[in-house]
Amino acid sequence: RPGIMTASALRTYVNRWAASPAETVAVFTNNDDGHRTAADLLAAGVKVAAVIDTRANAPMLEGVEVLAGAQVTDSVGRLGLKSMTVRLANGQSRTLKVGALGVSGGWNPNVSLTCHQRGRPVWDDAIAAFAPGAELPQGMRVVGAAMGQFSTDAALRTGAEGAVQVLADLGVTAKAADLPQAEDAPVKITPFWHVCGTMRAWLDFQNDVTVKDVKLAHQENFRSVEHLKRYTTLGMATDQGKTSNMGGLAVMAELTGQSIEATGTTIFRPPYTPVAMGVIAGRSTGRDFKPTRLTPSHTWATEQGAVFVEVGMWLRAQWFPRAGEKTWRESVDREVLATRASVGVCDVTTLGKIDVQGRDAAAFLNRIYCNGFAKLAVGRVRYGLMLREDGIAMDDGTAARLAEDHFVVTTTTANAVPVYRHMEFARQCLWPDMDVQLISTTEAWAQYAIAGPNARKLLQKIVDPAFDLSNDAFPFMACGEITVCGGLRARLFRISFSGELAYEIAVPTRYGDALIRRLMQDGAEFDVTPYGTEALGVMRIEKGHAAGNELNGTTTARDLGMGRMVSDKKDSIGTVLSRREGLNEPDGLRLVGFRPKNPQARVLAGAHLLELGADMTAANDLGYVTSACYSPNLQSYIAIGFLKSGETRMGDVLRAASPLTGDDTEVEIVSAHFIDPEGERLRA
Repeated sequence: RPGIMTASALRTYVNRWAASPAETVAVFTNNDDGHRTAADLLAAGVKVAAVIDTRANAPMLEGVEVLAGAQVTDSVGRLGLKSMTVRLANGQSRTLKVGALGVSGGWNPNVSLTCHQRGRPVWDDAIAAFAPGAELPQGMRVVGAAMGQFSTDAALRTGAEGAVQVLADLGVTAKAADLPQAEDAPVKITPFWHVCGTMRAWLDFQNDVTVKDVKLAHQENFRSVEHLKRYTTLGMATDQGKTSNMGGLAVMAELTGQSIEATGTTIFRPPYTPVAMGVIAGRSTGRDFKPTRLTPSHTWATEQGAVFVEVGMWLRAQWFPRAGEKTWRESVDREVLATRASVGVCDVTTLGKIDVQGRDAAAFLNRIYCNGFAKLAVGRVRYGLMLREDGIAMDDGTAARLAEDHFVVTTTTANAVPVYRHMEFARQCLWPDMDVQLISTTEAWAQYAIAGPNARKLLQKIVDPAFDLSNDAFPFMACGEITVCGGLRARLFRISFSGELAYEIAVPTRYGDALIRRLMQDGAEFDVTPYGTEALGVMRIEKGHAAGNELNGTTTARDLGMGRMVSDKKDSIGTVLSRREGLNEPDGLRLVGFRPKNPQARVLAGAHLLELGADMTAANDLGYVTSACYSPNLQSYIAIGFLKSGETRMGDVLRAASPLTGDDTEVEIVSAHFIDPEGERLRA
């Protein structure tokens, strides 16, 4: 139960970190070390309700009640310890209200290193534990607590004596150093292995092994310590029995009527502490486990001097600097302005692509997305929002219907794998009877976004003449399979992340490098501009499109301004829980835009929104900025983010304050759609 821990852990919290797990604690012990824990707690100002000592002759401790001959028989508290029941020496029960309990059952010498060398441990009645035997591996000497000498004086003395003996083995004559006076209290412990009663008594906290499990192992004739270990998983968790083996062996000895020494113990194997995988790998280093993925245009982009950024496991071009540009902002501003003025090309291969095929493909997507897909016409694309089971937005993207039984789904780069796993889980576990198959085709297709007023003119230069790209024949949100460059099969989607007239064209990956070079060559007359992820981010903020910063695992469709997308005419994952009252509060966070009163005053992502003059406290927090940039089109910093009752506060002025950087900027609340709010450009 949370709050019940070893007494040494409780003492470490107090002595090392000056922290107590609870205001009131108790200690359950069968030895004097438990009293030392209580004394340290008292010295630190922690209230100790009692020391419950199983020994009838337990010593008293000033400042705390000692319940001698008592046992803890039960505890209460679902999320944390609230109280416990103590059976007193006279048989009566008593309830103590505590928030934490430290349990001290004695100390085990570290026999692991000797066991690694095939040294057999022996039982020591004085400390009620196994200790290294007299026949130690050649060249090894064990001293101090590892030999069962637990007092500070004994540890120092045996350490000095051991050092002299080791030096003598090496032919060096030495004299033990003078030792300081130190604590030399004898070990006083009375073995007590488990509480008898009807309640569960835990032996192994990590693998949840109980006394009852050991009894069952004995009943099933798994009485050897090795069989006991494998039958119950006692000592097979990450601590490898450091806290549980003695208790389990003692219970088995009790059941068999043997001594613990006769029952024996398991032999520990290396390593004693966890070893990093990097140590095992040694010099064989590199990104072999998660190799870096390169986009189809990577070679060409490198030739252009592109600056790259890691996006998930991909390297993507961040911006393309030109001669004379001294800062990244100059390059990004140029790419944004050139794209909106003429045409730009961006490699978007990294977006997740999932092929969905089968008779029930449409019905399957209708359950995956919160908005409707059952009636999507062939040759059309629809924007979709996926919800988690709890109603929170998971990911967004598009689904293009290439045939009655064939869709191509796109996801964000970061969620390409999680979304695919999510869809596979739904297919295999939730709806196994549906006729639908999935396959990730992210790396099978090279895909480029071509955006800007001249995007259609550039495409017409490479698309074969049989295909009509006019606005009437291929309108916004259309899709189809085409051929380019004299017969090369391709897929064309008229979708836009920039807010401009835009297309995304996909060809088999092996043709990706050739296609980007052809686009640059044929687009020269339009002054075509390659743009990277920075310019892509600026244009999507200008347009008010949500991305990873907004789909952050805490926002809902309503927060994102997509509440009406959640269909009430069908069932889908997350739809029911998205209607919870707490997710639909009238004063909830809503996606809005922010424009600083001073256009040159920067607004930072992560800044919190406050009323003018309000203190920067959690109580005054009205929301936060998720994405921000400088817009060369508006010649101003802009941002989007979430504001309480945001849709009702248009035109209000607030503060966007960042406690990390000290920035504090007055911003006006505006629509998140800074550029072309009516969508005329992308439908041109």
